[in-house]
Amino acid sequence: MKIQVVSPWYPNLYSPYSGKFVHSQVHALIDNGMDVAVEVPRSMPLTGQHVPKDLHDSIISVASKNIDHAFPTNQEATFIPCPIPIKSGPLDIAKAYETGIKTKRDFLSYDSDIVHAHLALPTGLASKQLGDKPIVITEHQSNLKNILSDPRSKEAYLEVVENADAFVCVSEFLKNYLIDIYGSRLSKSIEVIPNIVDFDSLDFNQRESYQSLSWIYVGSLYQHKGIVRLLKTFKMYKRLVAPEATLTLVGTGPLIHWVRKYSKRNGIRDSVFLVGAQPHEKLRNYYSKADLLVHLSKFETFGIVSLEAIASGIPVVSFHNGGSEQTWENISRLCGRLLDSSSREQDIVEAIVDLTSHADDLDLRAARSDIKERFSSYAIAGKLSTIYNGLIA
Repeated sequence: MKIQVVSPWYPNLYSPYSGKFVHSQVHALIDNGMDVAVEVPRSMPLTGQHVPKDLHDSIISVASKNIDHAFPTNQEATFIPCPIPIKSGPLDIAKAYETGIKTKRDFLSYDSDIVHAHLALPTGLASKQLGDKPIVITEHQSNLKNILSDPRSKEAYLEVVENADAFVCVSEFLKNYLIDIYGSRLSKSIEVIPNIVDFDSLDFNQRESYQSLSWIYVGSLYQHKGIVRLLKTFKMYKRLVAPEATLTLVGTGPLIHWVRKYSKRNGIRDSVFLVGAQPHEKLRNYYSKADLLVHLSKFETFGIVSLEAIASGIPVVSFHNGGSEQTWENISRLCGRLLDSSSREQDIVEAIVDLTSHADDLDLRAARSDIKERFSSYAIAGKLSTIYNGLIA
């Protein structure tokens, strides 16, 4: 069976952590005997309101002379440049993706049995416009609230979902969120298949004690990921509890300059380490040195980083954010604390102090076993294979 995966996120030299969950799913399918190719449309932000026609002509010209210069390929993934004005919305981005993917396929075709698009908007919409193969869409983007706040995007999203041959959400929370928004208008049956946790790349480190001194955050440095709240909480923790505490931020994003300025202004610059985005295979090195992951995003469709930390033997302090309730709330007493998203910095600090004082109650090894049973590559690949086989039977 040939599967064409289309995803705006996939690990590469410049963004080694981007789309790791898609990468894990792809390799689980390959290990399950499937032939999988990945198209990665990548937005090229432009100033101005229009994309110059000669820019597309230039991409075609470069491809004609050297296909790898226009559409670089790394193993199963081909990266596709998609010029787009910088302030474009999801529908405009979908159109840019459609144009980019079509151009790529004119040079590099792949006769798939099924197309599997990650995200309904923009990639699902772009993929649906490009062919008549059965299409599976998996939704897992954490900024879905922003996308669906626009009436045009909201209507287009529903149409994409309804016209998909199969629609998958990574959690019951996300499924229920969409049902709450669309109500009876959403007649499509929604499958729930969680993301894969790559246990093979994560070492379990048995810790003698949990002092909550070495904090870690892994992910993008965006406002909606709770970075501002994280830095303010860390500052308070150092002042009130442990002056020797450190915070390592693994990732990059638009708030990186704010983090530097805030840390310097508040006297914690020497305790906050910005190490940039890291390849997934290197994360074990950072997890092995940490003794607490703090994740203060208010909305997560899944929340894979918390599961990776638990799998590495690290307690987690997180908000009830949708994904956490579906993935590890049932074992939270073994591996951390879940807090209401309205919690103040003081509340979060007190929860961390409480976690540390009751560290003897933690059992991270049992917690790892629980999530491995539910989120291993073997379990997820089997569920996807069932969907694919049903579509081409």
